[in-house]
Amino acid sequence: MPEQPRPAVGGAPTGLIPSLVGIRGYLSLVVVAVHLAPFAVAMVPVTAAFFLPVWHHGYVALDLFFVLSGFVISSGYARTFARWPGRATFGKFLWARLSRFYPVHLAVLAAMVAAVLVSRAVGREIPHGGNLTWDLLRQITLTSGWGGAHSLTWNGPVWSLSAEWACYLVLPLLLPLVQRLRTPAACLVGYLVACAIPLVVYSFIGFDDGTITYGMPLPRAFGAFLAGAALYQLTTVSTRIPAWLGRMTGALALVAFLAIVVASNLGVSTMFALPLIGLVVPALAQRRGLLDHALSTRTSMIGGEYSVALFLVHVPWILAASLLINPRTFPGPAWGALGIVLLVLGAFVLAWLAYVLVERPAQKWMRTLVKRAPGAPAKPVEERVEAAVEHPREGERAPSASAGGARQATDGR
Repeated sequence: MPEQPRPAVGGAPTGLIPSLVGIRGYLSLVVVAVHLAPFAVAMVPVTAAFFLPVWHHGYVALDLFFVLSGFVISSGYARTFARWPGRATFGKFLWARLSRFYPVHLAVLAAMVAAVLVSRAVGREIPHGGNLTWDLLRQITLTSGWGGAHSLTWNGPVWSLSAEWACYLVLPLLLPLVQRLRTPAACLVGYLVACAIPLVVYSFIGFDDGTITYGMPLPRAFGAFLAGAALYQLTTVSTRIPAWLGRMTGALALVAFLAIVVASNLGVSTMFALPLIGLVVPALAQRRGLLDHALSTRTSMIGGEYSVALFLVHVPWILAASLLINPRTFPGPAWGALGIVLLVLGAFVLAWLAYVLVERPAQKWMRTLVKRAPGAPAKPVEERVEAAVEHPREGERAPSASAGGARQATDGR
């Protein structure tokens, strides 16, 4: 018989989990470093020792994003999607997810289209502009990450949001299946099978960047998202295993990092480290240890709250700024280092502006257009995160371990 869940350390999450907010910011920084790497190495070649490994292997941060999203979306909507919720409830769920990133996405995309048109008018070209027909339509409709593309166009990182959106669209089919895992052993097997989905698929068709980002990225997204859902299901049927993971959070993170290093040195995809990396998420959910404390600070949570904006603005900014900030205009190590700093600072400033001027007001406006879906959290996820960022002690206070409280984990991205 499965262990009965009970309100103790090691059970299902029962409140806002600050570390799962904070980790988003650090994962976004890894993604920024991946896309900054070729520009940094070109301007300051000595930085290659740091940036080249990040460039070639840091993409695993996105896989952890997918696991994190599967875990927290399952936490927030497990009861809502235990059976078909109805079109109205499902539509309100999708609307809530869109409010998290779509307004910023459209604003950044519009700015990028304008910048590309202006640069072409003056005889310049921003790389990876894409065309104004099919490529642009796929960006607007969030289908650029559904496979079949020949390259990353316009705002390249949007492929991952598009793939995650595909996961949301089939969530009413996925969660009831995951919830049929009623024992710890079944949940762990389900987790390993989910992790194996991208590994098996890409072992046949290749782990190259093009395949896993725009050629056929959905196996990667669905596999990691399902893995996160299986890990949350584990916390609902077992207290012992999650509690043990919580006591080993720091060690798990270290082993996961070493697995990435070993995979990179062996010349295999760091995606093979996914089964170890994913375990960090339920471990952090137990809210124990130094790593959890470090990721739960106000600074970390602010970074997590700004992560969507940073994720969406940094590549368009780097591509546009590279017309002025490049090895020719910033020659030598000293000027090159300054150029790297300007690229990073510019991304941070634009992320802050996008959050303050677009993301936060648009979220609040979109939430006013619909009533709360039956069974959904009483207070929107984003409001709880904002409260935790502004008043960390209040935000970290978990409510009672009720069914409603168990739906108060934060968004994965």
